[in-house]
Amino acid sequence: MTAPTFSLIQVENIKNDTLILTNGGLRAILEVSGINLSLLAEKEQELVINQFKNLLDGLDFPIEILVLSRMENINNYLKILHLRLEEERDPLIKFQLEEYISFLEDYLQNHKIMKKIFYIIIPYDPIETGLGPLAKIKKPAGLEETEEVKFEQLATRIAYIIDSLNNIGLNAYRLSDVELIKLLFEMYNPDLRWQQLPKQIIEKLAEIL
Repeated sequence: MTAPTFSLIQVENIKNDTLILTNGGLRAILEVSGINLSLLAEKEQELVINQFKNLLDGLDFPIEILVLSRMENINNYLKILHLRLEEERDPLIKFQLEEYISFLEDYLQNHKIMKKIFYIIIPYDPIETGLGPLAKIKKPAGLEETEEVKFEQLATRIAYIIDSLNNIGLNAYRLSDVELIKLLFEMYNPDLRWQQLPKQIIEKLAEIL
């Protein structure tokens, strides 16, 4: 008998904005804004690259970088443009809006608009020793870590990553419980239109969490 898809997901629980794995490990996921290096001057590009290198050199734990391509829904944006068009009284601006809306609608008939979403996955696993400059709580030998200690260690790592990203000019925020569930759902349902978790599922999950 074929095992269900969810059996491949080694997540036992989701709470405190964290994935709790079946082996007791923790995973936090940050969504990170992008940056277009090609629009920066050469010196600015070098600065960004060097700062990112410093971030990686300062790590004493592994991270994962996940990049997803998603089809973008701009229907709401088009509705806003149409409302703006109805309110506009200046003939020149009205003409420009009409041309812009027409261009977008024609383009969407034959093209898909894609966007890239960047994530950083930050781990904390129970087998770690707690050594290193980022480990503020050192685990005594033979002593089992409490859940509180694990979350504190993970929080220390998250703070370091977010602070380092801010220095590069990148904004990062931690996904909430519902956002983590939504991300997992979309990863295993790639054909879902607009990559949207059904509202009924979100409401049901919110009740559980």
